[in-house]
Amino acid sequence: MTSPQQLKIDKKTGKPSIMRPEYLNLLSLRKIFPKNTKVLNIYGNLEDGTNSDGDVSNASDQSLKYLINGRAKSYRQLMIRGKGGQHSKLYNNAQVNRALVNFLWK
Repeated sequence: MTSPQQLKIDKKTGKPSIMRPEYLNLLSLRKIFPKNTKVLNIYGNLEDGTNSDGDVSNASDQSLKYLINGRAKSYRQLMIRGKGGQHSKLYNNAQVNRALVNFLWK
């Protein structure tokens, strides 16, 4: 298994330097991703040196951009930093809630 430290993400395109078979399977489905979809990708970074939310690496989170690049109507990433960025705490985070309200209704 590839460690998050080995996986690099192109900041502009979101393209991962390593594509595992599971990712390649998703990539093959990009042609059917609805073009009118707006995407808000929210993920956490505990800022504890793991570059993750405790469960998912930030590189993995950021690689979604490449999967839907050129397909989604819009794409935005939001990183939640610190303890509130823990994977299991993102659902109950005020910053996440505000971002969701703005994304859905503004």
